[in-house]
Amino acid sequence: MLSYPNAITRSVLVHAAIGIVLVFSMEFTPPEKEPNAQASEQQPAKKEVIKAVSVDKSALEKQVQKMQAAKAAKQAAEEKRVAELEQRAKAAERARQDNESNIKKLAEQRKKAEAQAQAAKQQQIREAKRARELKKAAEQQAAEKRKAEAEAKKAKEAAKKAAEEAKQREEAAKKAEAERKKREQEAREQAEMQRLLEEQMAQEQAARDKQRRRQVLSEKDKYVALIRSAIQSNLYTDPSLTGTSCKLNIRLANNGFVTSVKTLSGNAQTCQAAEKAVYKTNQLPVSPDPDVTSLLRDINLTVAPEN
Repeated sequence: MLSYPNAITRSVLVHAAIGIVLVFSMEFTPPEKEPNAQASEQQPAKKEVIKAVSVDKSALEKQVQKMQAAKAAKQAAEEKRVAELEQRAKAAERARQDNESNIKKLAEQRKKAEAQAQAAKQQQIREAKRARELKKAAEQQAAEKRKAEAEAKKAKEAAKKAAEEAKQREEAAKKAEAERKKREQEAREQAEMQRLLEEQMAQEQAARDKQRRRQVLSEKDKYVALIRSAIQSNLYTDPSLTGTSCKLNIRLANNGFVTSVKTLSGNAQTCQAAEKAVYKTNQLPVSPDPDVTSLLRDINLTVAPEN
């Protein structure tokens, strides 16, 4: 589509071209020369030229008229075309304005649609997030339910197992109690038998000990008598001490050697003589029986002078 300035420019160029054609189509008469012989001779030819020129001017006028008519028609067509162009330009301007208005409306609609799309997207994101949260919560609840069911099942199995174990323990306890009672009964019977046996053995041992004590004491008395006799054999006193006595504490080693002599009571002279007699004897008779010897290691003995 041509614009209005281009149409005007084109019209100006057309008119300039027509003017140029008119200028070059016109024939100018050259200036008259001085009369001479030759000119008179050539007079007929001049008339023919003028006639030809007249004929050409008529044709030229027709041609000019034709060109003017064509120019007018062309100008009218150009004006019509320019008017049409102007109308088309106005229509195009209106269309442009309408288009700009439509573009603006479309831009606003697009902006609104984008805002709606953004809002819808945000809503979708929120809904998706909410859906994920609900899904996660549902999965968590399902997992917790499964866990609770598993724990309940496990607790039930554990309770069943505990009940079975408790029953087994109870049966084992009953059996153990029966075994315990049986063992206690056997132990009581064994203890009674042991007690009776020990009592019998104790009685026998007591009898043996009694017999042994009697034997030991008898042996002790025997060796005390032997020790007194050994001391008496070495006891030298004045006849004036007849009837006096001295009680001594004598300590002996296992082989009968005297380790110490101590006066407990009695006549001083008799006791002095008795101590000398003990040391003089030095080794007193002891029993090969250790029980008897143990009784002789620390003895109290009374010595009296003999007539």
